[in-house]
Parts: sequence; C-alpha cells; structure tokens
Amino acid sequence: MLNVFDIVKLTKIDHKEVDSNQVVVTDGNGKPNAILTELLNDVVGNMRIFINMEDVYSVDDLMRALAAHTPLPQDVLEEYEKVLREPIYNINFVPKRGQVEVVIGED
Repeated sequence: MLNVFDIVKLTKIDHKEVDSNQVVVTDGNGKPNAILTELLNDVVGNMRIFINMEDVYSVDDLMRALAAHTPLPQDVLEEYEKVLREPIYNINFVPKRGQVEVVIGED
C-alpha cells in the first residue's frame, strides 16, 4: 500500500514537484484534516529547501537527510515520519485549485 511519502515523491503538477500548499490531507469523506495538512506542508517545505529528492527513495532516506541537513529537533522529525508513513486509501486531484487531496482514512 502506498503511503503519504510515496505520493509526495511521485506526484507532479505541470511537471514540477508538488509545492507545500498543493497537498491536502483528508479523511474518507473528503473532510480536510487541518493538523495533518499543516504538518505535511511543513515537511514538504523543508524537503524543498534542504533535500534533493532525486537522491531520496524512502521515508528512512528522507529522515536521515533531514536529520543531517536541518536543525530540526528529533521530536519534530518523529512527527514528520508519522505523517509520511500514513497509508493512502485514495488520491483526488483538484485541477481548479492545483491541489492533490491525499485520503488517509477509509469512508
């Protein structure tokens, strides 16, 4: 099963990596999860600043790279890892808003 990291790694919009404000975490009913969305946006923002995603193939790779190249404390990295490992049940593309909705809970 795919996880949030896989979607962030694989998804492109107009042939560019997704930006931090282009990914929204929702439940199975389409209700946005503001806390997880904000956390994921923070992860993606730091990835874009500090990491070359061409060299990252897994959550473990990303966590090692973030630990080595950012001043982020361990507890923040642990929260990042939790959201990145969340299993994906569905993906919804919203072209009008240029967003990808990542569904982490079943209906």
